[in-house]
Amino acid sequence: MSGVSKIEIKESEEELKKRWREQKTVSGQERIQVLYLLKTARTVKESAEIIGRNRVTVQKWLRKYKEEGIEGLLEKKERTGRPRKIPEWAEKALEKRLSEEEGFESYGEICRWLSEKLGIEAKYETVHKLVRYKLKGKPKIARPRDKRQSKEKVKEFKEKFTENIVMLCWVIVNVMKLGNKIRFFCADETRLGLKTISGRKITKRGVKPIGEVEWKFKATYLYGAVEPKTGESFFYEFSHLNGKCFEKYLELLSEQYADSILIIQLDNGRFHKGKDLKVPSNIILMFQPPYAPELNPIEQVWQYLKRGLRWKLPANLDELRVYVIPRLNEMTEEVIASITGRQFILDALSVARL
Repeated sequence: MSGVSKIEIKESEEELKKRWREQKTVSGQERIQVLYLLKTARTVKESAEIIGRNRVTVQKWLRKYKEEGIEGLLEKKERTGRPRKIPEWAEKALEKRLSEEEGFESYGEICRWLSEKLGIEAKYETVHKLVRYKLKGKPKIARPRDKRQSKEKVKEFKEKFTENIVMLCWVIVNVMKLGNKIRFFCADETRLGLKTISGRKITKRGVKPIGEVEWKFKATYLYGAVEPKTGESFFYEFSHLNGKCFEKYLELLSEQYADSILIIQLDNGRFHKGKDLKVPSNIILMFQPPYAPELNPIEQVWQYLKRGLRWKLPANLDELRVYVIPRLNEMTEEVIASITGRQFILDALSVARL
């Protein structure tokens, strides 16, 4: 096989040094190094020995350089091989679909979606590997959403939240003529009972976890309000979930923050809007759209609280309180602020200068 014995290197030594530094691959550096060695009066054989390559390989590079110049020598070849089972365009479409809240019920459903929507036939193992390890998707416990919820109203609530907070502040200052400090809280109630709260457990692969449960339905209720900006909170236990208890809770909350005007975000519970409900003068109730509990960040506080009560088996309500009180004490202002500080709320409070 004939090779290249003599060749003129057009680039200067300085230019070749610069090119060498610019290379991001070993292969590119080797090819520039060969040109540099030939430029400095080395032979093809000597150059091949110095870089540890076969002389035939070096001569092949030099033919490429002679025909196409240094750019052709450094041109990267497109990788050849088996075509991807799931093309890149389909992978991007799947990634976009996985970003939607509805998600998929299983990897099998993803296989069917690829087939029906994109015309891609892929095996379960291929889809699982792509979704689980490359696209970082995995099964999660879905947050329930009432089918009666209006997505439009939820979207509107968020979009107009800043406007509504600013308007309420203006009314408080200019219409009600109140000069007290204005603060924003989110309030709700949760049921705490003797029925066991279940949850996940970690076991070795192939081992099905088991958790002991009790089916006692006696319960008490925790009323609470949290301030997303600071993490301050006020909780109080009541025996019932009704208008009288809620009215008493508002009275206690009012006394706790007697020096402030409180804007309280609530859901549309019937007793929150009772005709006979007496609301303290320093509290203004602000209602979120119906069937949208996820708009109220105190829901995450209840989840955090109950996470610490999983698999507990209290014999009675007094024993339940023994578990609940320490868990409440663990929820410092920093913890509550971190799990309730929704950005759209904090932005609105900043605009309203609260």
